[in-house]
Amino acid sequence: MNQVMTYEPDVALHPPRSRATLKQTFNDYLQVVKPGITLSNMFTAFTGLFVATKGDPGISLTLATLVGSSFVVMSGCALNNYIDRDIDQHMERTKGRALPNGRISEWSVIALGLLLGLVGVSVLSLFATMTSAYMALFGLFFYVIVYTGLTKRTTTLSTVIGGISGAMPPLIGWTAATGSVDTMGWVLFAILFIWQPPHFLALGMRRVKDYAAAGIPLLPVVYGFKPTKIQIVLWTAAILPVSIMPYVLGKENLLYLVAAVILGGMWLVKGLRGFKAGDDTAWASKMFKFSLIYLMAMCVAMMVGVLF
Repeated sequence: MNQVMTYEPDVALHPPRSRATLKQTFNDYLQVVKPGITLSNMFTAFTGLFVATKGDPGISLTLATLVGSSFVVMSGCALNNYIDRDIDQHMERTKGRALPNGRISEWSVIALGLLLGLVGVSVLSLFATMTSAYMALFGLFFYVIVYTGLTKRTTTLSTVIGGISGAMPPLIGWTAATGSVDTMGWVLFAILFIWQPPHFLALGMRRVKDYAAAGIPLLPVVYGFKPTKIQIVLWTAAILPVSIMPYVLGKENLLYLVAAVILGGMWLVKGLRGFKAGDDTAWASKMFKFSLIYLMAMCVAMMVGVLF
């Protein structure tokens, strides 16, 4: 009887605890590769591929492009998490992450990041084009080494510098289909590059206390909200003429042009309203959310535009 009593708790309790541990560990590693950021980058990469093939990319090329680009993005996110593990402890939105809390080991995150990068670049080179693999590798290097490693903690220009790597996914998609970088490919790159500073500066205003606590010299931390608002408006104004270039080049139709003008105009108007905003944080939140809507809507407009 004593044997039964000591045996039954082991059978009943150990499996649930193991499952809980495995689930938590899986979720921790999943968060390290930032699924939200990965999905958004996959969407812009697919947009570049779809536009380049005029709506007919093919299943095999689509899979290769999405798998390859997503693995490279996840690689960058994992390595970024490793490098930023110290400052994450000081930010409210990141202090609960697994790496700074020691729930997962540093070496495993490094290994995961390097493995994902290797597999992603290999998939693109073998099943898409070498040019797309080069674009992905350059974007990964720029994000991890130049942005995260060298400029994020040293200059307010890191937001702009980081935009270079963030603008690579549509170029990866474009070159996966064409094998070369032409004018339209650079236009796609430029649209996403210009989109990023106002997007991240608005986020910086929302989280200014977090970034200040972590010692990150973002523009709103170093110079305050008014210069940041000016920068946001200048960038949103700059995206308007660049966003109509696909139509000028004959790659998109009138429907796209109308969408680009309306969306860009709405974003600019919202930006200008910031100079009279009573609550800067609330205004920044609205700008941040609209920047996401703008990007998704522009991608959809591009894809629809090449079909007609």
